[in-house]
Amino acid sequence: MVRLTAAVAICLVTAISASTAAASSSLGSYKTRLVAVGDIACPPGAAVTATTCQQAATYSLAASLNPDHVLVLGDNQYDSATLADYQASYATTWGKLKSKTFPVPGNHEYITPGATGYFDYFGSAAGGRTQGWHSSTFSGWRVIGLNSNCASIGGCQTGSAQEKWLRSNLYTNRSKKCTIALWHHPRFSSGQHGDSPEMADLWKTLQDYDAEIVLSGHDHAYERFLPMNSDGTGGGSDAIPSWVVGGGGKSLYPIVHSRPNSTGYSLSFGVLKLNLYSKGYTWRYYPTGGGSTDNGTAYCR
Repeated sequence: MVRLTAAVAICLVTAISASTAAASSSLGSYKTRLVAVGDIACPPGAAVTATTCQQAATYSLAASLNPDHVLVLGDNQYDSATLADYQASYATTWGKLKSKTFPVPGNHEYITPGATGYFDYFGSAAGGRTQGWHSSTFSGWRVIGLNSNCASIGGCQTGSAQEKWLRSNLYTNRSKKCTIALWHHPRFSSGQHGDSPEMADLWKTLQDYDAEIVLSGHDHAYERFLPMNSDGTGGGSDAIPSWVVGGGGKSLYPIVHSRPNSTGYSLSFGVLKLNLYSKGYTWRYYPTGGGSTDNGTAYCR
């Protein structure tokens, strides 16, 4: 694993980290631009410091990247994500991008029973109120939002309502060349929360249909993993690369685990930008303080 710093720009994994300018010509036609991050807004009235409550800074950065769509990765509003808190805090920053937002819920959303504040705020964009899983198509890419609060929705295991829905959705849309999945609790993470084994079966279902990308939050930092299998091993033609993007503003968490195939970690507030093409994608991580970024290129299977 490599720690990214603000002083030195690092391009990682040279096989897939050619410059965006050089690589995009082989990715086919440009489709759309996404910005992704989770763990965002402090409670209303919380003090802004250099290490907490930086949601205004991350919003400004995201808006400056001019995204077509915004993926918010859960724990979008602290501490208990009531509708009043969403309206008083999140709405004043990231809420300005609400019309472009594709959300998933985090554990803090469920501190309010049934995550009612989350579902009331995002409405139909959040999926069914007792489910929280949903999907859309962005310029030919399939985007799937899953609910990793497994105990609140009847489980995430094979045969659960969510897993059956996911498998059916992937089968029905198997003609879509490229797929992104997002949820809150990362299957793999070197941060203080660590791995989420309960997401292994959903990961395996995504592997069965050759998904390209998994995005999560929960640990408050940036981390990228090389392609991984659902059981934690690396490699294989259907293994999936993943990102933890939890520096949305609330606070920052240190690295506390050593995880195989972790290839970049940045303790910083910031957002991930994905440019999607007909044959693949480019990514770049933008810290709010500038400096080093993790970036690269990959292709759809």
